[in-house]
Formats: sequence, C-alpha cells, structure tokens
Amino acid sequence: MPVNFKDFYIGYKGHPRYESSKFIEDDVIRVIVQKYEMIIFTNKGELLGDPSFGADLPLLLHETRLSEDSIQGDINAQIFEYIPEISNIPYTLEVNIYDDPERHQEWMEILFQIRDLEVYATVI
Repeated sequence: MPVNFKDFYIGYKGHPRYESSKFIEDDVIRVIVQKYEMIIFTNKGELLGDPSFGADLPLLLHETRLSEDSIQGDINAQIFEYIPEISNIPYTLEVNIYDDPERHQEWMEILFQIRDLEVYATVI
C-alpha cells in the first residue's frame, strides 16, 4: 500500500528552503525533512496528544551521560515511528558530542542527509 506523503508546508521566513507561495509539500524527500526537523526540535511532552513524540535533545545532552550511539538510536527510533515515508529511502544520521573545557560546556551536532538534502542541527 503506497504511503501518502503530502503534508502541510511548514516552512517559515528565514528557513534556508522557504517558499512563500507554498501551502502543501508533496515532494517525499522534503516531507521527510520537515518531519525530521519537527522530531529533533521538539521535546517529549510538547506535542498535545502524543507525549512520546520528540527527540528530547537538550535533556539527552545535559541531564545524562549518554553515548553518541545511544542518542543516535533514540533519534532513529523516532524516525522509524513517525516517518513511514522513509522506509525504503537510504539516509545517514550522525551524532557527535563535543566538550569545550574552556567554557565548561558540552554541545551536540546532528548531521542528517537524505538524497541531496542535508540538515545540520546543533544543541548547546
């Protein structure tokens, strides 16, 4: 059974791929990227009706000492749960955690690539 991959266009002014005249996103890769961005920029409990949705990245970075592989596994679990369109499309996901001893600060970089689109996110 084919997956319906149409979604509301949620781009905003200032987003690198913003298109002011668009209301519906019907390109499967761009739908996947929109959903992925929603996952990584949402904390669990913020989506009304689904307390499990979201990557909880600030919590994972600051309140625990999880490995990069563990965080990557959590993000992949969210992708498999909430982005069914991705099931037959190869992508890469890489999580890197850095420590800045001069500032006493940890930060995380997440690299997601699917076809010709790359999404970089930084959590401080």
